[in-house]
Amino acid sequence: YGAPGVEFMGLHEENNTVMQIHFIPDQCQLVTLLDDNSLHLWSLKQHSGASELREEHRFTLKGPPGSPPSATQITAVLPHSSREVLYLGTESGNIFVVELPSFRVLEDRTITSEAVLQRVPEDYCNRRSCELVEALREHPKNPDQILVGYSRGLIVLWDLQNNKVTHHFLGSQQLENLYWQRDGSKFISCHYDGSYTQWPVSSDNRQPEPLENLVPYGQLASSPSSIPGFSPLLSHHLLTPRLQHPAETVGEDYQCWEQAEHSLLEYGMAALNVHVLSPSFQVLVMELNDEDAEHVVDHAEADLLQDQEGYRWKGHEKLKTRDGPVRFEAGFQPFVLVQCQPPAVVTSLALHSEWKLVAFGTSHGFGLFDHQQKRLVFVKCTLHPSDQLALEGPLSRVKSLKKSLRQSFRRIRRSRVSSRKRRGGGGNASEVQEANAKFDQDALQEMELAPVQRKIEARSAEDSFTGFVRTLYFADTFLRDSSRHCPSLWAGTNGGTVYAFCLRVPPAERRMDEPVRAEQAKEIQLMHRAPVVGILVLDGRSTPLPEPLEVAHDLSKSPDMQGSHQLLVVSEEQFKVFTLPKVSSKLKLKLTALEGCRVRKVTVANFGSCKTDDYSENDLAVLTNLGDIQIISLPFLKLQIRYPCIRKEDVSGIASCVFTKYGQGFYLISPSEFERFSLSTKWLVEPRCIVD
Repeated sequence: YGAPGVEFMGLHEENNTVMQIHFIPDQCQLVTLLDDNSLHLWSLKQHSGASELREEHRFTLKGPPGSPPSATQITAVLPHSSREVLYLGTESGNIFVVELPSFRVLEDRTITSEAVLQRVPEDYCNRRSCELVEALREHPKNPDQILVGYSRGLIVLWDLQNNKVTHHFLGSQQLENLYWQRDGSKFISCHYDGSYTQWPVSSDNRQPEPLENLVPYGQLASSPSSIPGFSPLLSHHLLTPRLQHPAETVGEDYQCWEQAEHSLLEYGMAALNVHVLSPSFQVLVMELNDEDAEHVVDHAEADLLQDQEGYRWKGHEKLKTRDGPVRFEAGFQPFVLVQCQPPAVVTSLALHSEWKLVAFGTSHGFGLFDHQQKRLVFVKCTLHPSDQLALEGPLSRVKSLKKSLRQSFRRIRRSRVSSRKRRGGGGNASEVQEANAKFDQDALQEMELAPVQRKIEARSAEDSFTGFVRTLYFADTFLRDSSRHCPSLWAGTNGGTVYAFCLRVPPAERRMDEPVRAEQAKEIQLMHRAPVVGILVLDGRSTPLPEPLEVAHDLSKSPDMQGSHQLLVVSEEQFKVFTLPKVSSKLKLKLTALEGCRVRKVTVANFGSCKTDDYSENDLAVLTNLGDIQIISLPFLKLQIRYPCIRKEDVSGIASCVFTKYGQGFYLISPSEFERFSLSTKWLVEPRCIVD
């Protein structure tokens, strides 16, 4: 499991929430815990040519007659590596042991809270009871020892052979979880307030003291320390404080606001592309290393304003970088950090793995960085003189929004009062109530721009945020003349402008000796100035240029460089094809103005035939602000079909939606759940996998 396309499905008969899932080691089995306190054992079985999860047993832990439900309410589950038993932590603090696969309770092996407290200092016992079991973790090197964490902070190492506590750790904060270091020499405890602590496990049984107490990022203790050896892939949130600590200008409220600007799904997709879209105004370039490493993360700065007159950043200062080497676990390891100046949120990224280049954009402009030579190639400022709001910083924008909303509602109240005065207070109560209701409705309609009422009109260059960079795209195409193709970088902005730069990338044998050079070759201004959300180059066969990494590994066909290329520019309101290299308009498709339809997401999807492997076609999959998905043919821009997918009121669902390259998609239906859909008849959502 874990490979692309491998998935299995099982459905509980009960309509209850699944609280926990745990794999039984090396058994093709897993255990689920539902919110009705029932345990379910699942096995992978073959049925009708595919493997499916089939429920083998179900079990509910029962206490002695007259005992309260909390006595057996399961809070933690540990499948032991012996594959013979489950350890079940409960609200009462007791740990029950059940046999697999029968779920028979082994009463003589129960670990009671009383037995645990016998080895804990008396003054601690007087102050705190064990309360519920929050976490159970088997020692990574010794299967006869398990780490037990209780909710009030007590942690003990329990010897299964001798039925006794060998070590105890006295925490002072409410416990959330525990994680071992791989060699078993220390572990981390995670706490309710966001802090976490490293604890050493000594061989002489002496009472250990915590190695480090780390507070949540944003509460600005001293510079956070590195934490080696605890997670195979570090999350973005853990990575950020390891590399720098925030300057005293940066407050917790501001960071919370910035974190909210990006969904977790976007973080995940960015990490998979080996670069991180950061709310901390920086780009991290990472490489995959199968060994632990300790090295200095190189640092570069990109000044997007380039000391232009008339522009002054009113937001916070950039974060301070951390000096000295940092230790990283095996996995994706950062090796260079690019900080944008002004320190605004990175809004777009593009990575070319063969050219060793990464492009990044903000609300002020975009830049190109050579991560092989660790050198900034160029920056381009895209600000318009009217874009002063882009220089305010996020907090100022929030304050401006709140202020405008307050002013709007004050106007509504004042208008309501004045209308009452004009009526002289006359009329019965029902007439007044009806008039007020009608006024409220009219006022709110003035404040709202409903999608179905929106007309597509040319936008003014004076609109704010026209320089906001929405999309970046690398292409090897014909930009200067029709006889020679060259590497290029394309950028699209919120104001409907497309910039194209010719790049000169030295050959491999001179790649480290000669610099990458860039020169602006084209600038296109869309008439309606609608935001550019997608840029695509079609080769001589009218096929989208493939991913260079896939071509290098023979996973995609090389592009046709003999015929003429075409440029597709997707704005929020239309699709337009240009010839290359002249960049003359060839054809376009406008979205229906009456519906107020706007493009939110667009990607190229390959649709294969469900009847033969010899045929497939590339089309555009387009998600609109109305929540529907349109399939548009390439290169003729014909609407093939339209599907209603997401409710138009579900703003977060539309914002979180992502497409796969074969016509499937995902979107969030809650902060912790996603919906999956397929637009392709070949790649259905139904799981069809086999495990031998």
